[in-house]
Amino acid sequence: MDTLSLNTMNTNFYIEIAGTQKMDWKDKVVKWLQYVAREWSRFEPNNELNQINQLKVGEIGRISPALYDCLKAADNYYTLTNNIFSPYLKLHLEQHGYDRSFPFQESKYKPIQIEKKTNKPFLFLDHNEVLKTDNQLIDLGGFAKGYVVEKIADWLRQVSPEFGIVDGGGDMKMWSSGKKTWTIGIAHPSHIHEEISSIRIQNGAIATSNRIFRSWKQQGKEKHHLLDGRTGEVIISPILQTTIITNSLCQAEVATKLAFLLNEQELQVWFDKLQMPCACLIAKDDGSIYWLKGGEKLDVI
Repeated sequence: MDTLSLNTMNTNFYIEIAGTQKMDWKDKVVKWLQYVAREWSRFEPNNELNQINQLKVGEIGRISPALYDCLKAADNYYTLTNNIFSPYLKLHLEQHGYDRSFPFQESKYKPIQIEKKTNKPFLFLDHNEVLKTDNQLIDLGGFAKGYVVEKIADWLRQVSPEFGIVDGGGDMKMWSSGKKTWTIGIAHPSHIHEEISSIRIQNGAIATSNRIFRSWKQQGKEKHHLLDGRTGEVIISPILQTTIITNSLCQAEVATKLAFLLNEQELQVWFDKLQMPCACLIAKDDGSIYWLKGGEKLDVI
């Protein structure tokens, strides 16, 4: 068994694999994570993401294959969810006070009303090029972390097929040839050292969204980082936390956001539309905690 622990992207990463003859895997993973933290963050002023955000309408920019693939995947979910999930909320997050990296408790940023547009702000061209078509700006947020975790897991599964897990601050993907079963605890929405449930799983992905931990005050109002992609407004919901277990971590990242905005029937329709085997744990502010299931059977106990 071989392990790697690393703190980057404001996240604690933990990786465990059965073992491999590829001795440089840790260096490759560390460099990949450091690249993403440096080039994909909206808080870095002169990185690759910022260069794309600075394009004027009508201009074409070329980006790295990885960022192009991640942004295109996020844009596909933007379309699939009818804009409920959106990677184009940078301006709205800043206006709500999320203008710097956590942790902070209060924002001095004075909000102004920004119109939320539904036009697609980018067209994806060949050769990793994008055409700017609207003035909305990109914030990949938790989707980027899920994308990165999934890509690392997919690569490590090839070099260590027996078993492995990649955990990025609770968003994780694991695999097993059958001998290894992972027991994963799901943290309490407001007391991270307590568990509200657990699962046993051999192959799959888990993502959690919580509206408490990334929250702050702005001019006396409570704000959090979960916005409705259709309006750009902070989501008002009785739900404190959602956890999705499915096969794709990118799908799970998107589904956790949808669970705050859709009722159970609408959420089930979305699971069925994507033929998405899924288990969803919902924790509400009235103390209720319950599971929803959809699609085909998962490799979950």
